[in-house]
Amino acid sequence: MLFILFFTLGSLHAQECEEAFNKANTFYNEGKLLQVPTILQNCIDSKFESSSKQLSARRLVILSYLYSDRIDEAEMAMMDLLRENAEYKPTSSDPAELRNLWKKFRTRPIMSLGIFGGATYNQANVKQTFGVGPEVNHQDVEYKSALNFKVGVSFNYFLSHHLQINASPNYESVAFETVERPLNYSTSTLKETQNYFDIPLTLRFVILPNKKMKPFIGFGGSAKLLLNSSIEGIMDYDNDEIADIEATPIDITSQRKALMYGGLLQAGFYLKTRYSHWTVMASYYYALQNFNLPNQRYSNNELIFSYGYVDNDVRMDVLTLTVGIAIDFYKPKIYRKYRSLD
Repeated sequence: MLFILFFTLGSLHAQECEEAFNKANTFYNEGKLLQVPTILQNCIDSKFESSSKQLSARRLVILSYLYSDRIDEAEMAMMDLLRENAEYKPTSSDPAELRNLWKKFRTRPIMSLGIFGGATYNQANVKQTFGVGPEVNHQDVEYKSALNFKVGVSFNYFLSHHLQINASPNYESVAFETVERPLNYSTSTLKETQNYFDIPLTLRFVILPNKKMKPFIGFGGSAKLLLNSSIEGIMDYDNDEIADIEATPIDITSQRKALMYGGLLQAGFYLKTRYSHWTVMASYYYALQNFNLPNQRYSNNELIFSYGYVDNDVRMDVLTLTVGIAIDFYKPKIYRKYRSLD
């Protein structure tokens, strides 16, 4: 019974507002402009049945104020419209007065918050090699990059249509293999995994801010806090009569720097969707220091005696490719008359 009552009341309200909208349109076309807001106000406050009709009603009120030279009321009505529909934008076929009024307002997002994830791929830059055998052996050490992953959250603060400050704290994992012949009768293969809490901060420049697909470039820096690092090693002897040493995880966190710094270069694009956007981005992290601790080079007896491994001085750059989605937040406001448009 209550459902039927609510349905009946809702239908009655929709019918009354439809009649009010048609009446307001008639008055508008007849030039009775100041009566239009009065006719529509109750239905606007209680909301029309559809969002498109609600928008059309607010637009009609704004135009009525504009053509009555009541600019202050038109500005207030536009502010109400943007608070309700922040992504509203007049079309090229709309009256110039409406488009010019809209341009007085800040209609871009003020910030966004989202999540992202993707792949990491590293590049080793060996500064100096060390080993348990002849120098000619460990000079030929080979670093093999491996794919890994990162996930995190992204926060954008919009300085203008073109400039943004981005902070994207994330969990990053990088992995690589080290292959060398520490002695003339064996080959060691060690897979190292390093896990970080990464805190990048960048300034981004959006190249085409008014397009649906918005290319951007960014630059900045990153601080990485090491969470843990481990190695799984295999020692393969040339002589089949000697048993190979199988992979065993070894914690080497104490042999790695706890905090790393580096520069960041980013390139990608935003794909705008309703009250949100997708981000596809490639970034390159240039490490400003080696990741190993020289004074801990000979501290791990298991690595030295079981695998013939001694830490080299290595700087590790990281290339990442990520995809993310973020919600856009708006706070429309009218610009001061003496300020240039944003």
